[in-house]
Amino acid sequence: MASLLETEVKRRVADAFRGRLLTGTLRRAGPASLNSFGDPVAGAAQEFTFEGIRDSFTLRFAEAAGVPVTDAKILVLLGSLSPATDPQQDDQVLLRGQWFQLRRKVSADPAGATQEWAGFEIEDPT
Repeated sequence: MASLLETEVKRRVADAFRGRLLTGTLRRAGPASLNSFGDPVAGAAQEFTFEGIRDSFTLRFAEAAGVPVTDAKILVLLGSLSPATDPQQDDQVLLRGQWFQLRRKVSADPAGATQEWAGFEIEDPT
């Protein structure tokens, strides 16, 4: 559970950057179920709005972190996620008309206000 200090810092950082970053969509596939024939059926996807940045990793960082240099660096302002959630591996992110699938979390700041993710470009999942 997040402490009061972490919650307050996350809120203040989100308020300070509100409207200054890119607006994006985080899409999470719902849990699969089985139909009457026992075949898997994909669950309904959830969508979350957020503010963030799409950038690139430097070659040196990508090599040191084991991230493909072709991956995009996606910074998510956690306090802007609505409804509130934390990104997860395999979530899909839409920024500037491009879809990315989150590969892995690369870093998070100590206050829990932001997370950086490595993600690769995918086709529109809808």
